[in-house]
Amino acid sequence: MSRVTDAVDAIDAPDGLPPEGMVVSSHPLAVEAGLEALRAGGTAVDAAVAAAAVLGVVDPMSTSLGGDVFALVWDQDAKALHGYNGSGRAPAAATLEDLRRRGHATLPERGWLPVTVPGAVDAFDALLARFGRRDLGQALAPAIRAAKDGFAATPVVARDWAAAAPLLEQRGLSDFLPVPKAGQHVTLPALAGTLEALAAGGRDAFYRGAFAERLGAASEAAGGWLRAEDLAAHAGEWVAPLEGAYRGHPVYELPPNGQGLIVLQALAMLEEYPLADLPEDERTHLQIEALKLAFADAAAHLGDPAHTDAARLLDPAYLEERCDLLDAFREKANTAPATGLPRAGGDTVYVAAMDPAGNACSLIHSTYMHFGAGVAVDGVVLQNRGALFSADPHHPSALGPGRRPYHTIIPAMVFRSDHPWLVFGVVGGYQQPQAQVQLLVRLIDLGESLQDALDAPRFRWLQGATLKLEEGVDPALRAKLEARGHRLAGADAHGGFGGAQAILVGEEGLVGASDPRKDGKVGRWRP
Repeated sequence: MSRVTDAVDAIDAPDGLPPEGMVVSSHPLAVEAGLEALRAGGTAVDAAVAAAAVLGVVDPMSTSLGGDVFALVWDQDAKALHGYNGSGRAPAAATLEDLRRRGHATLPERGWLPVTVPGAVDAFDALLARFGRRDLGQALAPAIRAAKDGFAATPVVARDWAAAAPLLEQRGLSDFLPVPKAGQHVTLPALAGTLEALAAGGRDAFYRGAFAERLGAASEAAGGWLRAEDLAAHAGEWVAPLEGAYRGHPVYELPPNGQGLIVLQALAMLEEYPLADLPEDERTHLQIEALKLAFADAAAHLGDPAHTDAARLLDPAYLEERCDLLDAFREKANTAPATGLPRAGGDTVYVAAMDPAGNACSLIHSTYMHFGAGVAVDGVVLQNRGALFSADPHHPSALGPGRRPYHTIIPAMVFRSDHPWLVFGVVGGYQQPQAQVQLLVRLIDLGESLQDALDAPRFRWLQGATLKLEEGVDPALRAKLEARGHRLAGADAHGGFGGAQAILVGEEGLVGASDPRKDGKVGRWRP
């Protein structure tokens, strides 16, 4: 299919170099928790889970125990890549008929109706059981310390927390989650108590017993669908990752209900063009148009894995059709709106981890929109992933008992020489696949360094011909994109362009990079 073939210079895993481990994430305390796990003899999974649990404390607007987790895990001994879908399902009482009886044409964004079963704790437990050397209590210890003893609010966290102040006030969470200033000491005693209960009682202390009963009772009292029985029935699942390719690099994403397929489709289309040799405006324009086509397919086909035909979207014959359509928009922007794109918003946390044995974990964790559904039990903020269900009974993401909604969070890995070359992820809702594509073009086509690729300003497509360009984009590029028919909306004051974290296996060892749009850092450990 490809009109352009670029040979990839093989870079073998750095055998012979001193072994090392690395953890990269959006908060220093999370990185330190991951390194603590490595120093204690833990694996990449031990490090990623410990870091993710801390992020649920120190970045509470983005994630919590009440959210979902997706992960890719590379097992170096078995030379095998595994995927875990830790997304929760709709409660047994959640039906379109009841939604309409309540007077809703679509799922509300806040309150108890969009609350799906939280999958994070189950995912942590399953990942540790299969690929960890430490138990859930050990993994949660740094998070317990952070919640109990306190932490300093970092600048980006303080900014985003303050932006959510009206929601916290409206939902009655201001006392539980008082907005801090940057540098202010924060403690979350109610969350610390729940974390301690999980450390002592394990996974079932969340999905069965007193906590599950309190959660179900709170939902019932507020008119929600979730019940203790829904938590008891939950189980995530191990899944086979989807494989795509770009310029000879195998690229791995999780299958639906996540949107990783958008990345693989867009890359397959872009491989038709010699992007490195094209002017910047044409290269950027083609990326935007390829993503539009992939998003249109996602809007129509992605949803619960048992109800989607999304696998055919990576069929070579179908991709050829999409490539031909992209070629029709090579010069001018496609102004047609994407049909059915779910609502915008949300943020997430991400952890990349590798251990000295060469195992790797790409883990992403989220409650969807800031502070999720705006409801909490025992210090645990509940996700509002149910807001992404469709009210169309024929849609793959239609609301229904036990179904899983369209999901935005997508961990990723890129391989060279049958080994992970890039372990990475980007937070930011529908910006996630867009930023993943932009980063891979910069790394593979343009040969930029990892940190330069993360630092570079990005575009964010919104709908139809409308997009936003981040501050720092060359004014000449802005003018050329407008000449191609793109409508440029005003840039956000902050945020909206994603936050990436990544580890690259280079010729001289591991290279980490943390997005300056977040508060994170790179942590390295050599035994």
